[in-house]
Amino acid sequence: MNPFAPLIADELNLVERTLQQTLTGSQLEEHVNTLCLHMVNAGGKRIRPTMVLLCAHALPDFDEEKDGDRSVLMAAAIELLHTATLIHDDVIDNSTLRRGVRTINDTSGNHAAVLAGDYLFTRCFNLLRKINHMGAFAAVSDTIATLVAGELLQLEKEGYLDLTPEDYHQTIYCKTGALFELSASALAITRDNGKESLLPALKAYGRLVGAAFQIADDNLDYSADTASLGKQVGIDLADGRITLPVILALQQVAGADHQRLSDAIAAGDFAVVKDIITSLGTLDEAKDQALSLAASAKAQLQVLPDTPYRKALATLADMAVKRGN
Repeated sequence: MNPFAPLIADELNLVERTLQQTLTGSQLEEHVNTLCLHMVNAGGKRIRPTMVLLCAHALPDFDEEKDGDRSVLMAAAIELLHTATLIHDDVIDNSTLRRGVRTINDTSGNHAAVLAGDYLFTRCFNLLRKINHMGAFAAVSDTIATLVAGELLQLEKEGYLDLTPEDYHQTIYCKTGALFELSASALAITRDNGKESLLPALKAYGRLVGAAFQIADDNLDYSADTASLGKQVGIDLADGRITLPVILALQQVAGADHQRLSDAIAAGDFAVVKDIITSLGTLDEAKDQALSLAASAKAQLQVLPDTPYRKALATLADMAVKRGN
């Protein structure tokens, strides 16, 4: 159950209804809708729609009549965008499990999965058309461009052992932070008479929560198991992705120890890499960085009125780090 349901239950239900209606099209689209609903109905925590709705209500002049429908449409559009990227990620990663269910590429092949992801992008923009605000179109378009740039950057750096923490943070902004940034600022972007001074803080909040979330997610690849995670563990290493705990470990070891870790990374030896980063404590170091980012995110909320919605956003930042899957 979404812990924020007491505050935004009605809107979350409307988001779910919008997702279902959006993926119930003509007979011509029935097959691709079925594929997409397979992933949408698998659930997830709906963190991004939750952030959209909480940030909307947290604005000092939120008006249910004027802003309610628009915030629901933005929340649903962003969830469709997010799901599209997951489907494409599964193709790139050759993943067979996502959210505890078989991936589209596993059940129907890579070709069908790529097309299903593309189709969800079109459904995302269809919802934006209902909002009819050029700022929303521009923000989503820019975010998609950033997501693509992040994936290309990650592919370029696969297996590269000289990555710095700064390189890593640039990648996770593109991969994750940008979409959280959009979620936090979604309604404010569509407000022609909005509080422009709040936009930088809202964007920073989303960006920082997204970074904390991604670090926690990357840590889970080494600290969780497949059953609890809902997807395969060890997939980052298998695909040559060097994440923060491994980067920190590489910076701490030298000589024969550095060579041993480098060899294990090159061989995709998950057990050895996990043993080394655990013994060095770099999983804890990475978690500390995520906690610090969450604290910085919460500081950005001071520009908002002190309401239950602002408190919920602070809780959401903490949950991004403490997430279990």
